Amino acid sequence: MLFSIVLLKKLTSMMIMAVVGYVLVRLHALRQEDSRVLSVLLIRVLQPCLILRAFQIELTPDRMQGFIFATVASSVSMVISIIFAKAMEKPLGFDPVDRSSLTYANVGNLILPLISMSLGEEMVFYGSAFQIPFNLLIWTHCYTILSEGKGFKVREMVTNPSIIALCVGLFLLITQIRLPSVIDDAAKGFHEMVAASSMLLIGMIIADSDLKSVFASKKAYLVSFLRLVVLPVICLLLLYVSGYVQRNPSMRPVALVVMIGAAAPCAATIVQMVVVNGKDAMKASIYNVMSTILCVVTIPVMILLFQILFPG
Repeated sequence: MLFSIVLLKKLTSMMIMAVVGYVLVRLHALRQEDSRVLSVLLIRVLQPCLILRAFQIELTPDRMQGFIFATVASSVSMVISIIFAKAMEKPLGFDPVDRSSLTYANVGNLILPLISMSLGEEMVFYGSAFQIPFNLLIWTHCYTILSEGKGFKVREMVTNPSIIALCVGLFLLITQIRLPSVIDDAAKGFHEMVAASSMLLIGMIIADSDLKSVFASKKAYLVSFLRLVVLPVICLLLLYVSGYVQRNPSMRPVALVVMIGAAAPCAATIVQMVVVNGKDAMKASIYNVMSTILCVVTIPVMILLFQILFPG
């Protein structure tokens, strides 16, 4: 219960940062087009620095076990999302934008900064495991859906800065090589900018959205409910039934990180993917904005359920 309250406070603080971005655009102190610069900075510099520094820790058997567990669990959660979204296609009349928005969570822009702020830098190490299945599937499965079978984007997948940072970080972790202090200090400075920059970007995107259209979209409520409530509950129940955390109580904090990722809102990356493939970008933006606003309430609720099932 206590951590759910802490998480709610952190999310509220992050939403205040988003409000600043919203107000700056509305007052014309910034242009909505400026969000592209901030987005590029986040993707190519700030997030990779956050991931890279998370691996600058002592390698222990427990940490390696935790990272493997986080990688497997996050991969399973994404596979569940893919299967669930596909199952909803005919019954709910979901098109490729609906399916992609439901499947992919906003781990990079929201969840990694949230984990850093609420659980500490070390837990970002485990949260970074989400980047492996996310970047593997976003440029294969997701791109295939949105391009209607045109193929994979292998180059974009392997040259993604977060994946490169992850690979370099793993190499440094295994070899126990430490970054020189001057480089580490610079990376730390960029790392500390991630949360504020991510939320400013979200606020700027919301400022360019027609909020009346957002809150008038019935399907947006449906997609948000499935993304923020149904999918996390399915993952939580499967985790409980597996009995892994009960048998390995030391993995409870790692499982908590995985659950925060599973409860994340619709990925902002989907909006960019939709634009590239000539689909309905407004719809994808509405899903992203709606689920981001609602997750302030739903993520703490999901974590409260986690604490009830896995007391500790």
